Amino acid sequence: MRAKKLVTGALIILAFLAVGLIDAHYGFALPVWSAYLVPISVAAITFETIGGVVAGAIAGLMLFSFSPAAKTWGTEILLGWLLGFMGWGGVLGYFQWQARSFYEVSKRLQDQEHLRDALIEFLVHDLRSPLTNIISGLETLLVSTEDNLTPEDRELIEMALIGAHRLLTMVNSILDLRKLEEGKFPLYLKEFEPREAVGEAIRQVQLWARQSNINLQVEFEPNVPEKMIADRWVLIRILVNLLSNALKYTPSSGTIKVRVFMDDGWVHFSVADQGPGIPKEYLDRIFDRFVQVEARKAGAAVGTGLGLTFCKLAVEAHGGRIWIESEVGKGTTVHFVLPPVTEGELAEQSPAALAHSAKS
Repeated sequence: MRAKKLVTGALIILAFLAVGLIDAHYGFALPVWSAYLVPISVAAITFETIGGVVAGAIAGLMLFSFSPAAKTWGTEILLGWLLGFMGWGGVLGYFQWQARSFYEVSKRLQDQEHLRDALIEFLVHDLRSPLTNIISGLETLLVSTEDNLTPEDRELIEMALIGAHRLLTMVNSILDLRKLEEGKFPLYLKEFEPREAVGEAIRQVQLWARQSNINLQVEFEPNVPEKMIADRWVLIRILVNLLSNALKYTPSSGTIKVRVFMDDGWVHFSVADQGPGIPKEYLDRIFDRFVQVEARKAGAAVGTGLGLTFCKLAVEAHGGRIWIESEVGKGTTVHFVLPPVTEGELAEQSPAALAHSAKS
């Protein structure tokens, strides 16, 4: 960088001398003195404010020394040109300094953000294995000692299982968000039964629902096909995230309703709760993780800022669409639709290609 500046400085000096010599020969016929703005600008861009001011002063002195026309202008005009050259160089150099400072700050923030994300991903990734072991151990304990457990002990184990499952859901969402945002999340598309996938999602939150005395209802309309093609486990995770969010805010003895029906050839899923609802000003931006933090501070009934963001990106990776209908005091319904994918389309495209095309 230092050598580059030295070379640029030498070129600026040569440019000044060239303009001066041309001005000395053609100054009466052409406005050559305006060409001094070129080396001044280069000096300001390279050496910023001080370089621009110094180059402007040099240009003023050279104008007085070399230009035959300038010698007839008088002192006041020459002083005006000198101040003009210095002002131009100083202002342009200041803007260059501001731009460089902004770039450096932005670069540092990006580096810190990448470092933070890498550290979070590293730590969170190491949480998944022990969490899975905890869940497996608690489920085994619950089944193997079911006849010997007191109601109080059983409730404690179930509460621990609920918390562990919720934490595992958050861990998985954190790990997958960046891949989804970059369009690098692999989709393993295959044929499966939507009724079975919804049943698995219900099973994963059933314990939480029973602890909270909340009724889970599932409604499949007759026109829903027995088979669909998508990433089965991603669909289950979407439903689990939406059901978990609904369980947080549905009061005891309330009802959460899952509907599946066909909508103009698309498979339409909806999860409706009886929570407090979300203010209208947040509905259009609720899938953005930062807006969810803002909404939570304002008292709106939203999740951690990870679940809904994951759901949006996962649905869009399938080429689908997700949206929310909510009214304060009347609950919230989250809708999402997945496109119909035929066996022929599945054979023609790889899961990565389908995910990439859906993102673009």
